[in-house]
Amino acid sequence: MEKIRAVNLGGWFVLERWMTPLLFTHSQTDLRCETSFVEHHPNPKETLEAHWGSWIQKSDLEWIKKQGLNLVRIPIPWWLFPHLNQSGIPYHSPMAYLDQAMKWCHEVGLQVMLDLHTAPGSQNGFDNGGIDGVLSWHHKQENIDLTVEVLKQIALRYGSHPALHSIQALNEPHWTIDLSILQTFYLRVYDVLRPILPPSIHLVFHDGFRLKEWTSFFQEHRLQNVILDTHLYQCFDHKFHDMDWKTFLEYPKVNAVELAKLEQLVPVVVGEWSLGARAIETPMSRDEFERQYAKAQIRAYEQASGWIFWSYKIHEYQSGWNLRSLIERGVFTLET
Repeated sequence: MEKIRAVNLGGWFVLERWMTPLLFTHSQTDLRCETSFVEHHPNPKETLEAHWGSWIQKSDLEWIKKQGLNLVRIPIPWWLFPHLNQSGIPYHSPMAYLDQAMKWCHEVGLQVMLDLHTAPGSQNGFDNGGIDGVLSWHHKQENIDLTVEVLKQIALRYGSHPALHSIQALNEPHWTIDLSILQTFYLRVYDVLRPILPPSIHLVFHDGFRLKEWTSFFQEHRLQNVILDTHLYQCFDHKFHDMDWKTFLEYPKVNAVELAKLEQLVPVVVGEWSLGARAIETPMSRDEFERQYAKAQIRAYEQASGWIFWSYKIHEYQSGWNLRSLIERGVFTLET
């Protein structure tokens, strides 16, 4: 497999308020996620369609390709297929826009990882899981069954598309979900999708924020064209809040050791990472700190089968989460 050097197209087909806050301001209700958006926004369908048609253009994909990146990870919702939505929540499907995105990616020479970013009942309780504050995906078998069916339909619709590189079974299942539930789900997804997909298409399994606990799973199950996805952020865990700047910049080497170990069993991709960090006192400028931070992470994640930055853009241009601005400002380069 060619090493993945890629970017997420976040905030496009799955809303996250912090990425696109202006979408959430045209209502008297506190809209926190896409579920509250479609339930309480005065014009959800028209607003979503305007957003889908403008957030990412073909010119953006051309720009991404020009930077030397070879893949985009596209988060998509479980309500992509309207006939499968029996929840009573009036979700709107971006399928026509996803079809266009796949076509554009093929035309500009980018591969696509289709990432199922939400699941019925929510797999993580975050806004990026589709419904903030709810974590019940694993409590009902019908939720898991429906997720498998959605993935099957994704495989049937896009499996033979020339731009497709991989399908991710589920984004960021919560760390409190029993690994046996998650692993059983992944094996079921493998059994259902592998016969449908061309042999070259990869299946991607997220580690559930427990990277070190997957060795026995991949020793026991010899799976074809499977990638393990892990997300490595240095901004959420409290341990990063007390680090001095030198220790902080050295920390990616710790992750590199774990990545190299697992690579002996299964290809590993750092499917999300960023330059997001707390305010750290350093003797250098912010741009220089971010430049060193980016290089340290890229060097570490090159020990794996690839990396995918989060995200291509957000509303705040100067943010360490906005790859386009980081490249345009000369902070981020692929050189290490």
